[in-house]
Amino acid sequence: MRAMEDDLERKLRRLGVVKGTENLRHEAEKLSGSSRIRDRVAYHDTRSSEGEAGHISVLLPGAYLAENELGACLVLDHVFPSDYQHGQLILGELLDLSTNFQAAFFGDRRLAKMSFDEFIFLDTETTGLMGAGTFAFMVGVAFIEHDGDQSVFIVRQYFLRDQADEPAMLLFLADLLSERPGLITFNGRSFDLPLLDKRYVIQRLDNRIGDLVDRPHIDLLHPARRLWRRRIGSCSLSSLEQKILKLKRSQEDVPGWMIPGLYMDYLRSGDATELLRVFYHNRLDMLSMVVLTAQIIYQFEQPQKIDDPIDLLSLARWQNALGMTGEAESTLLHAATQEMPLEHFHLALHEMGMLLKRSGRRQEAALQWQQIAVTHVEGMTQSQLALEAHVELAKYFEWHQRDLKEAHRWTQLAILLVTGWGSRRSSLVIAELRHRLARLERKLIRSDLSN
Repeated sequence: MRAMEDDLERKLRRLGVVKGTENLRHEAEKLSGSSRIRDRVAYHDTRSSEGEAGHISVLLPGAYLAENELGACLVLDHVFPSDYQHGQLILGELLDLSTNFQAAFFGDRRLAKMSFDEFIFLDTETTGLMGAGTFAFMVGVAFIEHDGDQSVFIVRQYFLRDQADEPAMLLFLADLLSERPGLITFNGRSFDLPLLDKRYVIQRLDNRIGDLVDRPHIDLLHPARRLWRRRIGSCSLSSLEQKILKLKRSQEDVPGWMIPGLYMDYLRSGDATELLRVFYHNRLDMLSMVVLTAQIIYQFEQPQKIDDPIDLLSLARWQNALGMTGEAESTLLHAATQEMPLEHFHLALHEMGMLLKRSGRRQEAALQWQQIAVTHVEGMTQSQLALEAHVELAKYFEWHQRDLKEAHRWTQLAILLVTGWGSRRSSLVIAELRHRLARLERKLIRSDLSN
């Protein structure tokens, strides 16, 4: 076993990775023969000397300067074993899961053929929110490495000591992305990828990266919203950590809104003390994305009867939208067996009713709508669902049961329901319902005459 661990360590060192922050060593000396790098270090020395407490090499002893043809940037690596626990999940749980449902959700068949060791988790820390001069001063990536039966998660952080390091950082990132075609981000489709793509163009390196935004990409924000927004509201990563992943960050963390200012303070003073919080923040973002990916897949593919009923309702609506009607029906049944607020219960009944109607099971669907109608409370925010239930019952009794009197009764009840809304929209709805009522009355007269 020890020999296997030594082999893995040697392989990681070849990748530029050293295990454990206490064993990481500053490697700028290896590159000190480069006058360009020596000059850049001296630039910071004018404000905070390398031996002083606030210098980044003192604060991050595991960081090293990595050099390529375009310059150098600071790199910090952390290695996490596959059995490392983050929140309530283990990092390595992701290794046994598939991306099949993500392929359906994002409409990208490429995802179904990929495993998670072909992906890079990516998150940026930037100088602002997409303004003209905004750039990423830190890019965090996480990826999986295998060596025999062992697997590790590597979190790598590229950092700009000043903006002149950006071309080198972008080139290092392009090289890494060339090895793994897939990306996993949190809101990266709207923010991180367009920003990086723009920076590649500005630095004339777009030919080195190709079409960044067209890569196989899983943006975790969108499935997270589908699953949990109905119950928890905000689906920011910090909110998901607390309420879904059961993770609490330490006081080392820093709110995201403070990060651009901390970097600007560092550029002015050369004191990197407060930047330690940014490195911590970014590193935990990366780990949280790993376990959030697993949590989303578990919730989608392996829902439990004991899961929160509101989450089950959200999942069922998602399954229904993807055409997974059998799975959606099962999930709705699980949700309906648990206690939930009446408005969510009505929505579950409505979803079940529409699902049954589409599958031709109209009598079963009518039972769902009747339950909504009889449990409706005046003034509820879900009055629209109650109205739809009344209308669906009117249609059911008119066209499928041929019971015109019952259809007439449900239409009258619908009019009474809408009358209390008191809005311009309600007048349009009432006009439509009265048109239906008049038609039913004519049919009833004809029916009486024929008898």
